[in-house]
Amino acid sequence: MELGPISEWVTAIAEIAAVCVALFLPVYDKKKEKNKRTRNMKAIFGYLIKKALDEHDTSNLESYFKIGYLIIDSDDDKQVYSMVQHAIEILKNEDIPQDKKTQDITKVLEYLKH
Repeated sequence: MELGPISEWVTAIAEIAAVCVALFLPVYDKKKEKNKRTRNMKAIFGYLIKKALDEHDTSNLESYFKIGYLIIDSDDDKQVYSMVQHAIEILKNEDIPQDKKTQDITKVLEYLKH
């Protein structure tokens, strides 16, 4: 049984590695893009929630929430939207004192930072 020259073995291993990279790279890029989009969404919601808390106006936050809802495609996005919806409910509830609102919103903002 003859195994052949080492150069053919090296070439075959390189071709197999190239095929593996070609198959894996699109999956990696898609996951990386999804994580980037989720991170950016959290940052924008964090900013809008702080602004709504300071200005006592949730119109911008609600508008972005409604528009962004159309692009939810992962469980991470669903969790973010659940937390933001909870924050909107807190901000709009007039029965909650301002200091309690601040405490509750701080918890939501901490979640959005991670």
